[in-house]
Amino acid sequence: MARADRRRDDEISVAELLRETGATPRSLGGPAPATAAREEDTGDGYRERLEQRAREAAAGQQRVGRRIRWIFGIAGAVVVLGSLVLIAVTSESSPQRQAAAPPGPLAPATTTRSTTPSLARPSPTPIPTVLRQTATSSAESQPPPPPEAATCVVRFSLSDQWNDGFTAEVAITNKGGETLSPWTLSWTFAAGQRVTHGWDGKYGQSGTRVTVNAESYNSTLAPGATVSTGLNGAFDHGNPAPTAFTLNGARCDAG
Repeated sequence: MARADRRRDDEISVAELLRETGATPRSLGGPAPATAAREEDTGDGYRERLEQRAREAAAGQQRVGRRIRWIFGIAGAVVVLGSLVLIAVTSESSPQRQAAAPPGPLAPATTTRSTTPSLARPSPTPIPTVLRQTATSSAESQPPPPPEAATCVVRFSLSDQWNDGFTAEVAITNKGGETLSPWTLSWTFAAGQRVTHGWDGKYGQSGTRVTVNAESYNSTLAPGATVSTGLNGAFDHGNPAPTAFTLNGARCDAG
C-alpha cells in the first residue's frame, strides 16, 4: 500500500505542481514576465515620499558641509594666530631690534676765508739727542755681604744600623752669645727616612722635614753648652745623614 502511494506521488504532473505552488511557467531563454506594479509604488503618496527622502538626504549633506567648513575655519584661525605669535616672539628676541636714537640737530656749515696769504713753514731744525748715563748706585756696585756665621753646631751620628732601620744620636752646641730657652731643632732627610721613636726631645715629622722641640728638663741651652737627643728611624732606599740644620730658625753647621 505504501509503495502504491509513493508511486502516485512520483507520477504527479508538472501542471499539478505549478497549480499547487502557484508558480508561473516560463520558457527557457524567453523574456521575463512583467511584474505588476504595487499600489504603494505609484501615485502622489509615492512621489511625496521620494521628495521627502531627497530633502532629508540633501539636509544631511548640508549639515556635513557646514561641519567641514566650521572645522576648516577654526584650523585656519589657529594657524594664523600661531604665525602672529611666532613673528612677535622672533621680533622681540632679535638682537638687531634696538631703539633708534633720534638724530641730533646738525650744526650749520660755516666757511671761513683766510684773509692772510699762506706762508711756507720752515722745516724744523733737528735737535741732537743726548744720551745720559745714570750713575750706578753704590748699593749695586758693592758686593753682597758675606753670610752670617752659624751660631750653633749639630752633630748627627749613627750609633747602629740594620737592613731597614737605624739609631742616631744628635748633639746640639750653642756657639752664640745668647741663651736659647726653649730651643727647636729642624732638618730634612735626603732619602725619605722616617723617625719611629725619639728621646730627650719631642719629635715630629711632616714629609721629610723633622722637628725636635726641647723637653722641660733640657729646654735651656746656654752659650757654649751642648744638649743631646736621640732617635730610632726606618729607611727604604739608603740612609744618608742630614747636613742642613736650623736651631730656632738660624742656620747651624754640621759637625
